[in-house]
Amino acid sequence: MTDAAASAPVEGYFEELYEKAPFGYLVTDRDDVVLRVNETLLGWVGFDAQQLLGRPFRSLLAPGSQLLYETRHLPVLRLQGFSREVLLQLLAHDGTHLNVLINANHVDGDSDAEVRIGVLDASSRVSYERELLTTQRSAESLATRIMVLQNASASFAGNASETQIAQTLSAILEDALAAVAACVAIVRPSGSLEVIAGVNMLDGLIRADRELLGDTVLASEAPVIVGTGDADRERFPSVVEALLEARLQTVAVFPIMNDSTPVGVAAAFFGRERTFADSEVEVVLSVARQANQVLTRMRAQDQLAYAALHDQLTGLANRALVRESIAAGLLVADQTRHPFSVMFIDLDGFKSVNDQLGHHAGDLILREVAHRLAASVRATDIVGRYGGDEFVVICADTGGDEAGTIAERIHREVREPFDDAEGFIISASIGIAVSPGGAEVTTDKLVAAADTAMYESKRLGRDRTTRVEL
Repeated sequence: MTDAAASAPVEGYFEELYEKAPFGYLVTDRDDVVLRVNETLLGWVGFDAQQLLGRPFRSLLAPGSQLLYETRHLPVLRLQGFSREVLLQLLAHDGTHLNVLINANHVDGDSDAEVRIGVLDASSRVSYERELLTTQRSAESLATRIMVLQNASASFAGNASETQIAQTLSAILEDALAAVAACVAIVRPSGSLEVIAGVNMLDGLIRADRELLGDTVLASEAPVIVGTGDADRERFPSVVEALLEARLQTVAVFPIMNDSTPVGVAAAFFGRERTFADSEVEVVLSVARQANQVLTRMRAQDQLAYAALHDQLTGLANRALVRESIAAGLLVADQTRHPFSVMFIDLDGFKSVNDQLGHHAGDLILREVAHRLAASVRATDIVGRYGGDEFVVICADTGGDEAGTIAERIHREVREPFDDAEGFIISASIGIAVSPGGAEVTTDKLVAAADTAMYESKRLGRDRTTRVEL
């Protein structure tokens, strides 16, 4: 036996090679009718040969693939004589779809032309590409979230007030969620929600349960999203009516919390039906947490600053703030040449209350006196506690006569009986020092003059006013 004879294929080798090839193979005529198909392809789609022979190849394709086959594959095949790597979906006998790649050649035979089509199973490739696309989108989404949070952190760093923080948060929400508008509402001491930044597009449109959304969000500490569907209409009828009246389709409300303490809510409005991925919700809540951290820090700083300049017992301006206010008022008076008055007030009979009823009763009296003084003066006047039972009233742009009128009101208020010191008589000795303006009077000089005038009132019998002009 020769080497050539030994290497020659056995009978039926090429037929088996065709039928059991590791890829599908079929032949169609020029009209796309299937003339021949191998066993591999039949096994993939679950048909027998008689079910496929004589059918147009396009009839084996899913609807979307039929359009691609006719508009992309066939024109290229007819123009070039071949077509490469066209991704299609074959319809299997059980109704499932099989992703395949086809390569096709147009061949002119001796008797007639035919199209030879190789079919590769692309299921793994499509699955891989989908996973790759999902991973890519996830990475892009993560990068976007990181960028939003970084930009938010930078934006909040430049904020110097509660309103600026709210404006920044509102702008971030509107941009990040592609909303028509957004707004931020803060919980006030009364428990109500006040919009301090952005635009509330439902303001004035909700006939009932006006604050139901905000209350629901803060009570649950979770976002609430309301569209215009039947389920939302049943739960939030007035809100849905308001959405439609405002030509909106969705409102999303997110909580701003400090641990479990409600701080406020942030709302975004949309002109279309809007759903939110978990990642979007988490971004908004993360930005809201950033806003709360900045707001909490700012409020703590404000409280410290307030405490440094206000009397802890009465809440009035303390000695440091009183002196700062006098210095600032004198500067304006010197520039405008308008009069400026300061009155020192010392309580008559207060020592007896402290000695006989105790310091707790004395503190109650001091708080009540602070309240009465604030009620006696004008809105532009400053009331402070200088120490012990001494109080100060600063009256800008005020001469001696006007200051005397205010002092008379103070006398009347302080003389009224005190519920916490029944039977004790308390009054006020007042000294007023007036700077005429333009005289370059110092703070120390004005304070000393008012203090001296107050002691003169005490020497003259108490419960009276002594006035001096510098």
